[in-house]
Amino acid sequence: MQKIYKLISSLKLKHNSNIVFDTRLLNENDIFIGLKTKTNNGSLYFKDAIKKKASLVIIDLKVDSSNCIYVKDTKIFIKNFCKFILESYKGKIIAITGSVGKTTFKENIYHILKNNQFKTYRSFKNYNNLQGLQFSIMNMNVKCEYSVFELGINNSSEMGKLVKILQPHYSLVTCIENSHIGNFRDFKHLIDNKLKIFNSQRLIAGIINFNYDPRYIKTRINSKVQLLNVENLKKNSLKTKNFYTIDFTIKNRAYKIQSSMGNFYEDIAIISFLFLSKIIKNLNFKNFFYEESIIKSRGRKVSTIIGKKKVNFYDHSYNACPYSLNKQILIFNKRKIHQKVYILGSMMELGKHSDYYHLNILQLVSDLSLKNIIFIGDEFNKFKKIYLDFKFYKNYKPVTKYLDKRIKNFKNIFVMGSRNNQLDRVIKKYVR
Repeated sequence: MQKIYKLISSLKLKHNSNIVFDTRLLNENDIFIGLKTKTNNGSLYFKDAIKKKASLVIIDLKVDSSNCIYVKDTKIFIKNFCKFILESYKGKIIAITGSVGKTTFKENIYHILKNNQFKTYRSFKNYNNLQGLQFSIMNMNVKCEYSVFELGINNSSEMGKLVKILQPHYSLVTCIENSHIGNFRDFKHLIDNKLKIFNSQRLIAGIINFNYDPRYIKTRINSKVQLLNVENLKKNSLKTKNFYTIDFTIKNRAYKIQSSMGNFYEDIAIISFLFLSKIIKNLNFKNFFYEESIIKSRGRKVSTIIGKKKVNFYDHSYNACPYSLNKQILIFNKRKIHQKVYILGSMMELGKHSDYYHLNILQLVSDLSLKNIIFIGDEFNKFKKIYLDFKFYKNYKPVTKYLDKRIKNFKNIFVMGSRNNQLDRVIKKYVR
């Protein structure tokens, strides 16, 4: 197999190729691996990969083609190839986990390192489960000094597997909230499993950006990991429209920098992580926070013209947990804009806590006296007889009909919910 691994590495270098599992995402000279799942076998699509001029095709089928390589089990091949890459990688690996903010932190750390002249790689989008991690490892640039990955878990067995594969040198927990709590015994059990990110055999340093009683973590963390408490830190008043100044102290040394990011506590967590981990010793603050290089949020504002009217969609349709949904509702409510409508999808994987958290969101919206509220999903729909002032639908399909009739009354449409609600299809109907 070593010859195949080296062949893939040389093709990646020669053609700047990506490794893909889906032929629909394949470009000329990319490398295709047919991944087998419970419902499908990607190897069956090898002809599509050949037609699209893949430089190499790795499948579990024996076919007569010069650029097709047969392997008995593509999952085992992928696992061993990832091990080969990581063993040959000479740089340092940074891993990030948490309940919210993983992608934002990853992108910011990537840009900070890059802006300070470090050759840096980061994992693809928000691909943070086992398959996503393997995809990002296989596509990593082994010549980079730093590689930044995000790790996400939905159950108690996952973090151990991810850390065993990646063995990061530096680890950061952004925050721990109640997302996916339905797959864990309780909040303490969720915390315990998130903190397994520090079980790497190569760990040099780690930071926990923790907003709760530190007794939750007690002595479970070794001396290489520090607990960050930013609640007592203060930021200066806004200096300009786009920037504010942060004054902070780390290890009795005072610092002052400008930030355009807009979230003081996240800024401090990122700064502290880089400093306390000694990833950056002599940081050039002029290259620290830039408007064009910082990903402020995975949410996005999309504008379109409907009729003769400009309509703004605030798209958070990719995911929602009790903490993030509550936070984003409050943020959108404070925006000084008019003709608002809220489309709120239910939150998944909350288990026995589901009713409690969905009722909390309903009560929040009621307490704020918000108008034009649409709730989607069975988890919300079961309470429609209690909250008669709101619209309830079991799925997204009736929402487009509702908007079609009333779009002239709306200018700013907030959309948020768990991915399974498919709220992105509401936006795609109007934004092309």
